Amino acid sequence: MNECHYCRNPVQSHWNFCRKCGARQVHREEPELVIKSEEVIEIAKEDPESPTGMIYEPLEVEEIKVEEKEEKKDLTDDELVERIAEVIIKREQFNTLLKKKAELDDEINKLLDRVKNKLIPRDEALPKIKKLKEEVEYITSQEDEFEDFSAILPIEEIIEDRENERQKLKKLSGLKGDKAVSRATLEEMETKFKKNIDNLKTKLNIELAKMRKTFDALERKMKSLQRDLEVLYVNSQTGEITAKKYEQHKQEKSKEIDKMKKVSKTVASILAEAR
Repeated sequence: MNECHYCRNPVQSHWNFCRKCGARQVHREEPELVIKSEEVIEIAKEDPESPTGMIYEPLEVEEIKVEEKEEKKDLTDDELVERIAEVIIKREQFNTLLKKKAELDDEINKLLDRVKNKLIPRDEALPKIKKLKEEVEYITSQEDEFEDFSAILPIEEIIEDRENERQKLKKLSGLKGDKAVSRATLEEMETKFKKNIDNLKTKLNIELAKMRKTFDALERKMKSLQRDLEVLYVNSQTGEITAKKYEQHKQEKSKEIDKMKKVSKTVASILAEAR
C-alpha cells in the first residue's frame, strides 16, 4: 500500500484522492497491462482442446455489489447542506494544518542545514528550532480532532471507483487477441468489470439525486442569506438596530455565505465529474 504524499496516511494505488485529507494523488504513468506467456504458464494446465493448448485458471476479479440497506429517514434540505458543508470545511481545516506543519518542518530542516554548514552558530539556531518544534507538536495534537474524519464524500468515492473499473476494462480490451490468455478468461473478466460499472452507476444515481437536491437547497439558502443581509442593512439605516449590532450580524451572515459558496463550488464540480 502506498502513502499519501501530503498527509502520509495509507492510500491504495488506484485512489485519485486521499480518504483522510482529500489531497489529489499523483500517479506515475502506469505501463500497459501485458501478460507474458511464461508468467501465464505458471497458472496453466495443458488442454489439447484450448486454442493455445493450455487451460487457464480464472483470474480473480472483485465484484462490486450494491448493498441493500433499509432506507433511513430522508434528511431535510438544510441537513443535507450541513452534512456536506461539514466535510468540505473540515477537509479545508485539516489541509491547512498539514500545510502549516510542512512549512514548519521545512524551516527546521533549513536551520539544521545552516548549522551543519556552519552558516549560523549552533547556540543561535537551537532556541529557534525548539520553538518551531513546539509549534509542530501543537499542530500534531490538533490533528487528533480529525482522527476519525473521512475527507472524501460518498459520491466522490463512487466516482473514483467507477473510473478505476473503466480503466481496468480499457486495459483488458488491449489483451484481446493475445494468445497468452484464453478468450473465456477475458470474457469472464469483461463481464465482471461491466457488472461492477453498472452496480456503481446504480449507486451513483442514488447519490446524484441527493446531490442535485443539495445543490437546489444551496441556491435557496444563498438567496435567503443575501436577503437577510439586505434586511439587516435596512434595519441599521432606519435605526431599528445599532451600527454595532449590524456589523456583528453582518459578519455572521457573511461568514455563512462564504461557507455556502465553498460548498456550492464543490457540489457543482462533483456534478460535472459524475457525467
